Amino acid sequence: MYIHFNGKLVNKSGPYILPESDGFLYGYGLFETIKLYQGEIIFFAEHFARMEAGCKTLGLQFDKGPDEILDYCYELARANQLTNGGIRVTFAKNNQKNSLLITTRANTYSEEVYQKGFKISFAKAKRNPEALLVGVKTNNYLENLLTLNQARQMGYDEAVFLNVYNKVSEGTISNIFFVKNERIFTPLEECGLLPGIIRGKVLDIADKLRLTLEIGQFTKEELLNADEIFLTNSLLDIMPVSRIETKALDIKSNHVTQKLQRELQKLYR
Repeated sequence: MYIHFNGKLVNKSGPYILPESDGFLYGYGLFETIKLYQGEIIFFAEHFARMEAGCKTLGLQFDKGPDEILDYCYELARANQLTNGGIRVTFAKNNQKNSLLITTRANTYSEEVYQKGFKISFAKAKRNPEALLVGVKTNNYLENLLTLNQARQMGYDEAVFLNVYNKVSEGTISNIFFVKNERIFTPLEECGLLPGIIRGKVLDIADKLRLTLEIGQFTKEELLNADEIFLTNSLLDIMPVSRIETKALDIKSNHVTQKLQRELQKLYR
């Protein structure tokens, strides 16, 4: 198994990040997880633009161009003989010279998972929309991971954060949408969420199909009363929700979700 580190394809087993670096000690950096589908890297331009914007927020000098990073990603995918999966591009502060790390992983979301749908719960922790880094995909991901692990230990697949104003925000690894009376709803960025790449694609699709869409502030009760719920991220694409807390949802009749899934798939072809 190989990784790509600072422009070179290297064996995964070696030590590459200085342990005294800010990236290691403080999580000073950011990352993107990009989908590899049938040998093609999906929505790379959007991921690169978000990483570049995040670097400006963090005060990191990102001196690699999109074509160079894309070449590294394809080189690594070929070396690891991977045609379907995820590619993680991590950029971190490493003393005087920053580190660029690219890794791959398999995509474990099988067709069976989509047929079953995700079971979701509400997180105990809350998002703060006023936090400095709320809209940046930083390496400081421990709160998300701990919350997700707690949810999984209780038999759920994902947990949804409310914000400090008790409005629906986002999942630990996903953005959230819900449908009520054929209308689609999703939280505003100002609710304290990371605007995902697939979230943006769903917004575009809804606009193209002239579906009724409202981006706003929503309560826990509104989410619990939804007819359909689905989650999005770059590896999940659009994942239907079959249960929220104790309420079951019939994902075989979630026609709006299925329509959006079909339209998103067309973007991959």
